[in-house]
Amino acid sequence: MRRGYTLIEIIITVAITGILSVGMFKAFEAITLRSEKAKILTTLSIDSQTALDQISILLYNRAPMSVNGYTLGDPTRTPIAAATDKKIIEWLGLASESYLAGDYSGFVDMNRSTYATATLYTPDTTKTAIENTQIAKWGSFNWANNNLALVFSGTFDEGNSAIHSISMTTDNAIIFSGIAPTTIYEKYNLVDSAYAVARGEDIDQTAACITALGISPNTLNNTLFLFYDYRPWKGETFCADIPNGTGQVSILATNVNAFRAQMINSTIRLSIDTNRTVRGGNPVRLSKQKVVF
Repeated sequence: MRRGYTLIEIIITVAITGILSVGMFKAFEAITLRSEKAKILTTLSIDSQTALDQISILLYNRAPMSVNGYTLGDPTRTPIAAATDKKIIEWLGLASESYLAGDYSGFVDMNRSTYATATLYTPDTTKTAIENTQIAKWGSFNWANNNLALVFSGTFDEGNSAIHSISMTTDNAIIFSGIAPTTIYEKYNLVDSAYAVARGEDIDQTAACITALGISPNTLNNTLFLFYDYRPWKGETFCADIPNGTGQVSILATNVNAFRAQMINSTIRLSIDTNRTVRGGNPVRLSKQKVVF
C-alpha cells in the first residue's frame, strides 16, 4: 500500500493549482474592474446630469438675448449664436423670479409711455415692493447705484438687448438714465444679477474666491464652476475675472474635460464631457447634452 505522493505528482499538483489561481485572479480582477467602471460611470452620469439641470434652470430664467460667450482677458461679449470659440458663457438673471404676484407685471402702458421723454409706465408694478425684495436679496438697494437694470425683450429672445439704467417713481413711471431706448416695447424685464459658467482651465486660478475653495491643483483644470451675484452693467465681473471681481462661486461638477453651449434653432444646447481614470490607467468617459428653450 502506497503511503505518499511522488515528487512528480506533487509538482503536477502545484502546477495545476498555480494555473487555476492565476486564472481565478484574472477573472476576479476583471470582475472588480468592471464593477469599478460601472460605479464610476454611474457617478459621472449623476454628476453631469445634476450640473446640466442646474445650469438649465438658471438659463430658463434668463433675460432673453442676454446669453453671451467670451474668454478671460477679452472683454468682448459675443452673442451665444456666434460664440463658437468662447470658453465662458454668461447671462443676465431675471429679478422678477424673486417678486410676488402683483409686485411686478413686466408690461408697458404703450399709451402713456414715450421714448421722447425716456419714460415708461408699467401697470400692476409696485415701487416699494420691488425695493423691499431687492433689500431682502442683496441687503441694500439704491436706484442711483444702478443695482437694478432694464432690458426690453419678448418671449422668444426678441426685442432690444441693450441694458438700460433706470429709476422709478411712485406712480409707476420708470425713468431711463444714461442712454435712453429709441423704441419702447410692450414687454420688459428687470435684471439684478448675472451668471457665468466656466471650467477651471479657462479662468484665473489665482483669484481669492478660487483658492479659498481649496481644490487640488490636479483637479482644478477639470472643475466646472458657476459664478453668480454680480452686475456687468455696473462694470462688475465674476470673482475669478480680475479686476473688479465681486461675485460668488460654487462648484458644479468635477472631472469635466469639456463644456460647450451652442444656439441651435432658437434653443441653447448644453454639452458636457466627463472623464475619470480607473486602476491601470483605463479611462471612463461620458458625454451628455441638454436643450434649454
